[in-house]
Amino acid sequence: MVIIDRRGGAAGAMADALGGVDYVSRLEDRMSQITGRSAIATSSADGALHAALYLCGVTAGAYVFVPTYTFYSHIATVEHAGAIPVFIDCDPMTRCVSEAALETALVWAKLQNKPPAAAVIADAFGSVADYDKLVPLCKAFDVPTIEIATDALGGTYKNKPCGALADYGVMSFVKRLGGGGGVLIADARDRKAARGFCRAEFSYGENHDYKMHNVVAALDCALLDEADKVVALCKSNLAALCTACDSVVRPTDGDAAAYALVRARADALCAAGFSVKRPPPVHTMQKYADSPYFEHERGFSACRQFDDCCLVGTDMSRLGLLRLVRILKKQRR
Repeated sequence: MVIIDRRGGAAGAMADALGGVDYVSRLEDRMSQITGRSAIATSSADGALHAALYLCGVTAGAYVFVPTYTFYSHIATVEHAGAIPVFIDCDPMTRCVSEAALETALVWAKLQNKPPAAAVIADAFGSVADYDKLVPLCKAFDVPTIEIATDALGGTYKNKPCGALADYGVMSFVKRLGGGGGVLIADARDRKAARGFCRAEFSYGENHDYKMHNVVAALDCALLDEADKVVALCKSNLAALCTACDSVVRPTDGDAAAYALVRARADALCAAGFSVKRPPPVHTMQKYADSPYFEHERGFSACRQFDDCCLVGTDMSRLGLLRLVRILKKQRR
């Protein structure tokens, strides 16, 4: 890892970490202050998700509801825990889990007498789900919820911080801030069990050593000092893009603005030097051809309306923003 640190804050913190200063505890304390919940630092967001699934009581063969409009690694982690993914379509407005599809899936599972062990709700690429509807719906069926806020660090939903909107939260420092590792957000009563799962050196059949390295924690602590500025820049850039180009999908009120969702040719954006992602709905992958999938409405998969879209990071300079606007306008002619 090569770190360019113009101000020296991160470098100094990492040197202190090598000297024995406990930055893991510092990071957990800071994330607890931000979210108002207990925080357990982990080596990766996938490790935090695995721990959240464990706390939900997920066992081999259990159903776990997952969004289809998300990154594949979240689904791979659910499979790694031994569970069976049941895919839920997205809402056309929030781009996150559809309330209608989720309710249909919950009724389907109840009729099978096999309720899901957990429902994973992702803040899809920075767009924040409608938790005031989704969480009570899951509670009505006695299903615990896990928020994937890896793209939404610094975002809020109705003045509540992303990562603390469900029973458990999974956060990451990689995508937004360029740091490393992740954090599991949980209630204080779960802290001991979560720490035991993440930091045990060995358990039968598997290594669960998900402890965050102290140097990585030092880097994340330093980067958190700039988090507000980064989030403000991202939101400003997205607002400017939405104003200047009709090819940008407008965000919801709670959008954390990690990515701009644009209708544009990914190859042209890549050629211009932009980092572009184009993840397909996971349920459309051949591997999951036989997996259960629930549409937003019968005969209408909302996730497919974004087939011509790609994702561009919003943490760009003013010059990068102007270049992107020119490319998008040129492609719409």
